[in-house]
Amino acid sequence: MVEMIMSKTVGMNNDTLKRRNRGLILQLIATGTCSSRIEIARRIGLSKMSVSNVVAEYMEQGFVREESSIAVKGVGRNPVSLRISPDAPGMIGLYVFREECVALLCDLQLNILDEYRVTLNSENAQRLDELICYAVDQVMPKTKKVLGIGIGSIGPIDLKQKTILAPPNFFGIHDFSIAEQLQKEFDLPAFLDSQYNCAALAEKYYGAAKLFQDFIFVGISNGIGSGIVSDGEILRNQSGFTSELGHMSIDWRGNLCSCGNRGCLETYAGTRVMEQKLRQATGKALCFREFCELAEDAENDVIHEIFVQMADALSCALINVVNLLNPQTIIIGHEGDYLPEYYLKHIETYLNRNKLVQDAGYIRVMKSAFGASTQVIGSACSLLAHVFQGDFI
Repeated sequence: MVEMIMSKTVGMNNDTLKRRNRGLILQLIATGTCSSRIEIARRIGLSKMSVSNVVAEYMEQGFVREESSIAVKGVGRNPVSLRISPDAPGMIGLYVFREECVALLCDLQLNILDEYRVTLNSENAQRLDELICYAVDQVMPKTKKVLGIGIGSIGPIDLKQKTILAPPNFFGIHDFSIAEQLQKEFDLPAFLDSQYNCAALAEKYYGAAKLFQDFIFVGISNGIGSGIVSDGEILRNQSGFTSELGHMSIDWRGNLCSCGNRGCLETYAGTRVMEQKLRQATGKALCFREFCELAEDAENDVIHEIFVQMADALSCALINVVNLLNPQTIIIGHEGDYLPEYYLKHIETYLNRNKLVQDAGYIRVMKSAFGASTQVIGSACSLLAHVFQGDFI
């Protein structure tokens, strides 16, 4: 672990390296990875004095406090643990989806302190801006300092321009400079990222992927998206655009997608597509979650077969991703959290049987640690990633 961290600092100037170390120390404390100065020093290869100096600064700024651990008889003085202070600054998270916007006030451990939801109907850009600002204002604390605003949004988005481009079925809204507008309105730094990247960061920092350096978060809803973590970092490139797993074709002569291509994964495994198939097959006007509950009944052959087809479609797309990236695990979230474990195991078995590099280790397919709410909770992580890099604290 030390070698991995040190290798990523090659070529950094001293100021940048100091900022990164400060951010990393806060990350180790906030995520519960390390609870003492000695643990931190060993973890990242710094001297105990250097770590103590940074911790002292954080304590003075109100980010960190010391807590006495339970004394062990005959072991010397009482051990002291480092914890995030309850008085530490908070963060605003904003989740932007087709049906709703959710504003959150979180602490540095991603605990939700306040929440406000706004339903979206048929909005234009000006009205959407008003609703978003109103939602954020409802959770903005009157006494607690806030570090900034993190935004997790449906895509496609332009990370460089901090802009929501032109999401399908999003009231025709396009080129929406959401981060810039929130910065002006609240005089706080604001960062935009894909809802799936945000979800992947939440899993990396606090969730099911804390022990993994290479994994893929797959969010399944009406659309299907992914956040890819490679060598401990969100996979990005110079384009400023994020990955679109749902528009990977699994049949070049297949279903026509709203993007204009054929055979896109989400036309076979999106939750609205699944609802339509299941309603037609059963005559039941249920939602995806309710059909997942019925699928737990092994005797319901019709429902089971349709879910197997969904798992097969996901497997077909994910095996391509596995052969490209060789992840350690795949985490399923959003409405995919409702899927019975049987179908996740179906995907897991397929991937491990058919992956090209059989010696690369067994790939697990698991559910998100945050259930169906990973994108919502993770929205603040587009800000938190910068905090943990030491960019502005």
